[in-house]
Amino acid sequence: MKWAIKPFFFLILIHLMFGDCKSTSPVVIPKEDKLNQTLKEPKQNLPLTKELRLTYHAVWVNKENFELKESTSLFGTGNQYKILFSETNEFTWLRLSSTDRENQSQFRYFFKDETQNPEVSYFVWGPKKCSVQVYHMPEGEFYLRWEGIHNGFLLVFESSTKKTDSPKELAKSFHNLILGSLEVY
Repeated sequence: MKWAIKPFFFLILIHLMFGDCKSTSPVVIPKEDKLNQTLKEPKQNLPLTKELRLTYHAVWVNKENFELKESTSLFGTGNQYKILFSETNEFTWLRLSSTDRENQSQFRYFFKDETQNPEVSYFVWGPKKCSVQVYHMPEGEFYLRWEGIHNGFLLVFESSTKKTDSPKELAKSFHNLILGSLEVY
């Protein structure tokens, strides 16, 4: 008699779970035209990401609207991103990079001119110092490079501008741009 009760309870349980699962409302599937139209609508200048991880202890946090153009891994231990800002910004693009101590000598800068001495400014960055180098580029632009070391990683931020301020003023405004969005811990 025991063997007859187990299948009976099993059938009742299945009927209770799946027996009344009928839907009375029809399912409406959107037409392909409407679906394709919503997929093709342009996005409204939204940032693609809110933060970019440079190292475990350093993050670029979105303070301004930007567009991520490139994202690559450097030497397996660091990261590199290229972002674009709006045209009204003093610096329209920015390349953010990080690498560990072993690969600092192999780091490839966006612009490197061995023949000229750049204008170098030093700034206090927490308990450390960082430097901003300003190079004169051929088309009348200035190339700026911010460098600092945090927890054994070299952090490099590079950009260019057509602004004609003095190199010291450009270095100061570039340093402020970096510190406004760089979070380290």
